[in-house]
Amino acid sequence: MTICVSAIGKLKEDEIIVFATDHMITIQQIGQFEHAIEKFKKITPTTIAMLSGEALRFEDLLKDVYGEASFDETKRKIHENMIKLRDYIIQKQILDIYKIDNNYLQELLKGRLDNPYTQRMLDAISKFTLKTNVLLIGFKDGTAQISEITEFDAIDLRGINFGAIGSGAIQAINTLLFQKHSKMDDLKITIYNVYKAKRNAEVSIGVGKETDILILTKSGITELGEEQVKALSEIYENELKYGKTNNKLDEIIRTLSLGE
Repeated sequence: MTICVSAIGKLKEDEIIVFATDHMITIQQIGQFEHAIEKFKKITPTTIAMLSGEALRFEDLLKDVYGEASFDETKRKIHENMIKLRDYIIQKQILDIYKIDNNYLQELLKGRLDNPYTQRMLDAISKFTLKTNVLLIGFKDGTAQISEITEFDAIDLRGINFGAIGSGAIQAINTLLFQKHSKMDDLKITIYNVYKAKRNAEVSIGVGKETDILILTKSGITELGEEQVKALSEIYENELKYGKTNNKLDEIIRTLSLGE
């Protein structure tokens, strides 16, 4: 799996999007490994797609999408590609075993389903999923947009200010909720909140340790350098230590009556 997390913030009067990814790659028959390749694709200079799931499916999901100027149309095309890919895999992996196609399946569903082979086939189809999500970020009419796309739906996340996909998504989202992140937060707060969300997500299986942090504006992408990410790491580690080493903890202990 992986982690991709993004949040909307402010740079002066303009909205921006800060996003982070790990370097974990998932390939069937091979497994998971960290690789020095970017986990995102530029649809346009100001529209970015990030993937969680099967890495080799990314280009299939972005077919006829590159260069699309409309954020909504990009989202629609990716969702359509996911549906097509799901149908194709079901045909190859399930229906072809029984030498039937989707038209035959539709006719089959009109009658009684007493055959146990038919029941098993329908159960396999109903449970099948690509296990692949796309987090799409960009701008529409000057406002920042975040959408999560699966073969089942395309959900707009602007209303909650942030989004995350991958095996560490729950931890990342909980972190941003805990930080009370808002799209009114300035750039420095947004950068740290996104970085903290990514680092907290590392407790999940399948989330890599290496981290890319980038800023998307209406002018394009800016990536934080190695030293800047290192500085964020130091801030994060200091925050973790601060509570445990705070002098007020000693005061609390001194005021306790523990059977003395």
